[in-house]
Formats: sequence, structure tokens, C-alpha cells
Amino acid sequence: MARIRVLSAPAIRQGLEALAEAFAADTGHAVDLDYASGPNIGKRMDTERDVCDVVLAPQGVIEARRDSGRFGRERAIAVGGVEAGVAIRTGAPVPDIASADAVRQALLNAEAVVFNKASSGDFIAAMITGLGVMDDIADRVKRFEDGREAMEFLAKTQGGTALGFGQSTGLKVHEPLGIMVIGPLPKDIGNVTTYMAMRMPEAGDFDAAEALVDFLTNDAGRARFRETGVM
Repeated sequence: MARIRVLSAPAIRQGLEALAEAFAADTGHAVDLDYASGPNIGKRMDTERDVCDVVLAPQGVIEARRDSGRFGRERAIAVGGVEAGVAIRTGAPVPDIASADAVRQALLNAEAVVFNKASSGDFIAAMITGLGVMDDIADRVKRFEDGREAMEFLAKTQGGTALGFGQSTGLKVHEPLGIMVIGPLPKDIGNVTTYMAMRMPEAGDFDAAEALVDFLTNDAGRARFRETGVM
């Protein structure tokens, strides 16, 4: 039996872990899961010759390297999309985020604005800049290396107005830390990141890696991802 090494973005972690366990039970193949932000996945693929057997990453990360010839003719299949979401400390008053203007006001009122340094965080920074309030709140913006650190900080805020941003599925995973997801951003300022699954050219067992990609992206696999908030 094969041992399949998977490198994935954490936004789809819940569905991936459930499906990897089911795949291992069905096939006898072991599945080792590793996680990194989209930018770090890209860096690892650019600098390491044998990164993993299967990668699950934002579409932009994969397509940029397909265009460069890094992946040859390997196929990449969509797993689904994840919306950018908003979180608050558990028990804090729920702010209005129903419109761009409401989000702008919530940002101006926030004691802290918290998000990560990954590509999803870069989108949030651009969104805030687009709303015209980055200069007003720059001293209250707190960015962290990963989503868990960011949400731990959010959970410890005291004033009840702090906002956390990230991929909605990733935020949901961290609710036990003491945060609550209050919804996606409004569509006119929101974002949906599409995640792709692909067998790497250096996969140790091509057939087993390909079988895992098919398992993750068939109808049943996508349905399991949807149960965890993937669109």
C-alpha cells in the first residue's frame, strides 16, 4: 500500500481530514496531511524538488506554476470555493456587516482588526484599502502568521468591537478558541477563493495519488466539503 503525502491550504482542512480518513479506510493507502498558507505552498513548490504527492491550493497558486511549466500536463480539479468571512469575540455585540458602508463603519469602530499574512489576508488588506479606511485604522490592524494566532488574539480582546477576517471555513474551525463567525462579507466587497487538487509530477505512486484526487473531487467528495462550508 502507498503512503500519500498531501500539502494543503488550511481553509479546507475539515473536509479534507474526513475524506482522507475515508479514503484510507477504503483503499488501505496511508494519507499524511501537511498544511501551509497559499503563498508558502507556492514557495515550497518553487524551491523543493519533492514537495508532496498531492497538493490542494488556491487556484492562483496552481495556475501560476502551470503557466511556468512547473507541472507539465498534470490536471488540476476544483474542490470548491470558500468565502471571505467576518468573526467577533464570542459574546461581543454583533455589528452590522450587511453592506459595504456597514463594514466600513464597523472597521472604523473596531478596537482591533485582525487577520493573517496569507493570500486571504492580502485580500482583506486590499478590501480595507478599497473602502478608504486603511489610513484611519492602520494602528489597529493586527496581522499574524496564521489564522489560529489571529483568532487567539481576537478571542482575548476586551472592548467588544474587534473584528477578525479570514476564509469562512478557517474561521469556523477556530470558534472553540472563543470567537464567533457572523457571516461572509457582502458580495460587492467579498471574495470567493477556489481551491484546486492536483497530483504532483514527482508523486511516489502516481496511481494512488491520482485515486486520492478523484476521491476528493468526485460528487461525494465535493458534497463532504460542502458540509464544512466549502461552496
